[in-house]
Amino acid sequence: MAVADDSYSVKQLKDMAPNTPSLINIERFFASDFGDQQKLIERAIDYCALKLAENRHLKQNRSEDELTIDVIEILLGMGYDATHDTQIGGHVDILVRGKRDFLWIGECKIHGAYDWLLKGYQQLDTRYSTGNPGQETGEILIFVYNAGLDEVVAKWMEHLKNNRTDVTVEVSPSDNLVNYSTHRHPGTGRPFRVRHKPISLYWKPDDKGKA
Repeated sequence: MAVADDSYSVKQLKDMAPNTPSLINIERFFASDFGDQQKLIERAIDYCALKLAENRHLKQNRSEDELTIDVIEILLGMGYDATHDTQIGGHVDILVRGKRDFLWIGECKIHGAYDWLLKGYQQLDTRYSTGNPGQETGEILIFVYNAGLDEVVAKWMEHLKNNRTDVTVEVSPSDNLVNYSTHRHPGTGRPFRVRHKPISLYWKPDDKGKA
């Protein structure tokens, strides 16, 4: 017997969601506010980071493009309109489109030098972002093969503040290794907010045996 479309409430659908991607996808259908869409894509990126970390032993020596495509493939599997190398002021690493012309840009960098991360920030700020309503947020995804992710994050935030005195930085209340920076968008003058998401891919097992 067919079940009527209105048989379940949104809460019931969320309670029935079998996993994080399903839950995010349900919430995404009902999210039209720009702020809600931003929060959901950040949760989706957090999920991508978990999946990459779980399989970090298989991600060693991968290029930025390969890691970026790994993230995009997970986002596509979650139902997101996510693309790579799309033209928005240049070749964007990750572009996600949503309702009401919502647009989120992710710039991906493998950590090697802090000036390399700064270049990614400058690209996101001055090249790719429009600063228009619903397009006032972005993210730097930092793939880190080094040990000591906390030290990398601390040094990166210090480097950013030293080189961009116009930014203010705050630590995420849900993850102390994630930071938000805010500054005046050079094009529109609106506040532009960037999330800095480190993804640890460090893998150096001490055991000599074969797992």
